[in-house]
Amino acid sequence: MRWIFISLLMLNGLVFAVQWLELQKREGLEEVRNRAALSETGANRLTLLSEVDVREEKVVVELGAEKAPETPVSKGEKLCLLMGPFEEDALAQGLRMALAKRSVESVAFPKDISLAPEYWVYLEPMESRKTAIIKLRELQVRKIDSYLISQGELRNGISLGLFKNVDSANRLLKQRISEGYDAKIKEVPKGRLEYWVATKDEVNLQTMARVDNVLDEKNVKTNKRQIFCKSVASGVELP
Repeated sequence: MRWIFISLLMLNGLVFAVQWLELQKREGLEEVRNRAALSETGANRLTLLSEVDVREEKVVVELGAEKAPETPVSKGEKLCLLMGPFEEDALAQGLRMALAKRSVESVAFPKDISLAPEYWVYLEPMESRKTAIIKLRELQVRKIDSYLISQGELRNGISLGLFKNVDSANRLLKQRISEGYDAKIKEVPKGRLEYWVATKDEVNLQTMARVDNVLDEKNVKTNKRQIFCKSVASGVELP
């Protein structure tokens, strides 16, 4: 009985060994097939980590170049300091002289600012001042607002009203015409002068400190910005 049991046990072991070897052989063949398939169909999709890093770095560099283009100022254009506007020439000249005492050369200049025009309703000039006064009294008797124009191209004419709104001017014009007066309307350009100060030399930290000291001492509140020094030197219209 013992030998029979041992024989069966050895036989089972032999069968197990054969099956295990067969299984290993099949798995080896399957792995070889998978590698071959991968090399044929998916190799073109494989990317090394080093290649990914290089590509990402290239994208970052390109995006950075788009966001920060080189400006003309970085190519050697010199910048000066512009200050203003001031309502009076005396203020601009006072600042210029104060800067000169601190060894900061500057120039003060006016700038004409165009404003919205006004609209003048009037009667044309009369042949004489006497005739104009007679017409003025007639209007005043009828309680029509008016006054004598004493100078300018409309001298000896009668002013009926000056308006900022053209529609208001046109309404008065139609009313006076309906009352029998040969009224006219004239657009009057409006403007004002403002004053600026610009340094003649390129602005730097030392210049900026001197300017700030002068502004503090004189208690001047003003806007400051940089402009091309060549604009100041050439005397072109500023700012």
